[in-house]
Amino acid sequence: MTRTVILSGLVILGLGTMGLAQTPGAPPDLPEAELQELLDRQAEMSEAEKPAEEDFLSLDLSPDVDVSSVERVPSAAQNQPNRTCEKTPEMRSNVRSPGGPGKRAYRDIAVYLSTINVISTQDCTCAGKIIPHERVARFEDRLRRELDVDVLTPDHTRGLYEAYERQIKIVDAMCGEY
Repeated sequence: MTRTVILSGLVILGLGTMGLAQTPGAPPDLPEAELQELLDRQAEMSEAEKPAEEDFLSLDLSPDVDVSSVERVPSAAQNQPNRTCEKTPEMRSNVRSPGGPGKRAYRDIAVYLSTINVISTQDCTCAGKIIPHERVARFEDRLRRELDVDVLTPDHTRGLYEAYERQIKIVDAMCGEY
């Protein structure tokens, strides 16, 4: 049953992707033989398997964070989504060439520090969300020294990114869209 649920989810994802690629009025592409087999299996799903598939497809894999006691802060009225904020030159460079050594770790550190700053200062504006390069670099240097490595990898900063994912829910509750 698990395999059927996963395969059904993949079929739905594939069909959704195919639907996005089609232009209005264009006839849909015929699925390959394997895809047709999966579609046939999905049509034969039992009544017990259908709710299981629905549950699987609606899973929220993000970390649970209780934000019920988080209140909007006064600066929420001036909230600026992070994506609209002017990035530091170092962050712009980092985002343009995301695959270089240490680049992902730098971004993990920057977003972690950003959410920490918004929560502690209750500043929902770009000033609260954009962390100066010097502060990110100091944190990065300290982490490299503590781990005794020359270049940080995503494995080194995974915990920071996971903390960011939890904290962003708090920021969203405080400010609106991060």
